[in-house]
Amino acid sequence: MEFPLSGMIEMNSSEAAAGQGGSLYSRKPGVAAVYVGVLGAAAVVGTLGNLAVIITVTMKQLYDVGRAFIVNLASSDLVVTAVINPLAIIGLSAT
Repeated sequence: MEFPLSGMIEMNSSEAAAGQGGSLYSRKPGVAAVYVGVLGAAAVVGTLGNLAVIITVTMKQLYDVGRAFIVNLASSDLVVTAVINPLAIIGLSAT
């Protein structure tokens, strides 16, 4: 079973060789606008939320395994929301 939007997001090698590819923005600007909006909102909300969790949990003097796990999880999620999501938005406009 094929993902229904795979034709909009990806191009096959024959389209790329024929020069019919390009960025998603140039092929489907409406889909690209929704994609950028969702990823942008996720990046902002996720970054602020994960920073709040890290600050809140590390403010306590007692540090146990549960708190270490939460800080580790929030830190890894912070990397995704602060680095990977903006790079995905930038990659959307690349040809």
